[in-house]
Amino acid sequence: MPQNRSSGEGDLFELPSDGPLAQKLRPADWDELVGHENLLARLKRLPPHSLILSGPPGTGKTTIAGVLASHWNRPSFFLSAVSCGVKEVRQVLESSRNHPEGALLFLDEIHRFNRAQQDSLLESAENGRILLIGATTENPRFQVIGPLLSRCTVYYLEKLRKEDLTVIAGRVLEKGFGQHGLEFGEGALEKILEAADGDGRRLIRILENLATDAVFADRKQIAFDGDLPELSFSYGVDDHFDSISAFIKSIRGSDPDAALLYLASMLQAGEDPVYIARRLVILASEDVGNASPTALTLCVSVLEGVSKIGMPEARILLAQAVTFLASSPKSNATYLAIDRAMEVASKKRVTVPPHLKNRTQPGSSVRYRYPHDYPGHFVEQRYFPEDLEETAFYTPDPVGQEERIAQKLKSLRPDRYSD
Repeated sequence: MPQNRSSGEGDLFELPSDGPLAQKLRPADWDELVGHENLLARLKRLPPHSLILSGPPGTGKTTIAGVLASHWNRPSFFLSAVSCGVKEVRQVLESSRNHPEGALLFLDEIHRFNRAQQDSLLESAENGRILLIGATTENPRFQVIGPLLSRCTVYYLEKLRKEDLTVIAGRVLEKGFGQHGLEFGEGALEKILEAADGDGRRLIRILENLATDAVFADRKQIAFDGDLPELSFSYGVDDHFDSISAFIKSIRGSDPDAALLYLASMLQAGEDPVYIARRLVILASEDVGNASPTALTLCVSVLEGVSKIGMPEARILLAQAVTFLASSPKSNATYLAIDRAMEVASKKRVTVPPHLKNRTQPGSSVRYRYPHDYPGHFVEQRYFPEDLEETAFYTPDPVGQEERIAQKLKSLRPDRYSD
């Protein structure tokens, strides 16, 4: 049975005094929380409701949940989706029957629950038997089912700012090592904050290790000599979509250097190179198009090569495609053209004229004219349905090779493609 962490009065996470330093320093009320000022002000004034806290590791999701549990004065239970399942959830729901106002369930790593497990929360979250607080480092829109999202308010947390981390660092020295009179050596705090990378838990761990070393060596200053410690950057769903977005936008904006930087970042984080290559194929048509038609051929070849070769050599093929695309003339005329045509086709059934059908209709007065039988391989005839106005869905941009295409279309159909 999941442990009831609160009787309805007090902190959801009442931790033992001999726990890890990060737990000893965990804030227990609003005044001790750092960062996320606007979010905290909003949560403090809102009535109890189910919610999901989404943000990078070490940004205070669990801590905020604990303060909310105390603030809302509900019997509260802690579960981690890493180590529990529907059975434990049902035990909490059964226990909540004893509380008229319902209980609070904090579910850490909620994205680890599959669809069926998340379904088990729906009814109780709907009827108020539980207040659900989910915590996740992933993007809930992709990892939490729609029906559960509709019952919860999603709040997004950013990495902690340097000023927030500075406050936490001061508490570590004061509450964790105050009796030793430690202080930071020159430049040490700035390097430590950089190494923490917005993660309060990582900051406390780094400081605890450095402070322990200083105490053990009978020093009064915390030094940070040499290189920064190796950082284990997290790369979740948000990073995946944000990075590929910045990557695509940099290529579209003709900045090969920024695009290479995002490419390197994604590859370092373990992103699938085949996924990146597929996105480049799409970009070659969407953003370069007929301004440089060889871009699509190159990117299809890169996709095939990356699929067969793999890393680390695949990085070279990807870099070639990236630099070519970013340096190419740009046109989204083809992308816009198909969207315009799709919009018309979605509103009206497109009927094929008799002379364009697979078989010529008996008695038809209009015959299909074979363009190759005419000078210049072109003959004037109608290709649009009779009940639709001829429309220039495709309006070439006067850049790159598409400029020649524009001139050609104007010469063939001046009425449709006139300036």
